[in-house]
Amino acid sequence: MAQPPHTRLLNAVARQILRPLGLFQRGRSRLWLDDHGWWAVIVEFTPASSGRGSFLNVAAMWLWCEKDYLSFDYKFSPGYNSQPDDFIAFEDEEQFIPLAEKLAQRAADEVRHYRSLFPSVHSAAQHLATKSPMGFWDAFHAGVACGLARDAVQANHFFAKVTETKEQRDWIQAAIALAQEHSRALEDMSDFRHRIETSIRQARSRLQLPEIGDIALE
Repeated sequence: MAQPPHTRLLNAVARQILRPLGLFQRGRSRLWLDDHGWWAVIVEFTPASSGRGSFLNVAAMWLWCEKDYLSFDYKFSPGYNSQPDDFIAFEDEEQFIPLAEKLAQRAADEVRHYRSLFPSVHSAAQHLATKSPMGFWDAFHAGVACGLARDAVQANHFFAKVTETKEQRDWIQAAIALAQEHSRALEDMSDFRHRIETSIRQARSRLQLPEIGDIALE
């Protein structure tokens, strides 16, 4: 099935601008990934609910949760992609190409920014531990990152915050149980790190990401 012209042009421009940075396209979708083993940058040229064109959504995803879908876990500019001025509308190819190039270049700039934020798990721990406001998943991810950075006190602090929620939805209770297991594993740091590395490999498999050798959890 032929792609709509605006999608075809967006993908062509993304190949020119994002692929040289090491990103790869998710099938024939408008999603691109910057894979760092234990985390990834997700770039989505987000379709509009009506009309032809695109928003831009860029975020970090932590790969230590075993799931088969992509999630926008950490955004340094929350909600910017939903601003009306950020939408590029397709009228014709000549009008759309320079707008698509500008959008893809902004995506490239954001990818570089995320790379500078999270060169290591220690950097991730520092950023996640100071995130404000801190929601349920923010606390969970901060706990994992601090544990990987070998800061058991901080990790336990954030895992305890996860368990404080009173919500009874199944997925929340499952996450609470996992946080409690991670907290107990912190008594033996090598056991904790092995648990998280196993989760990362399982997540990568479920997401159909390439198998990798060593995961740089330092």
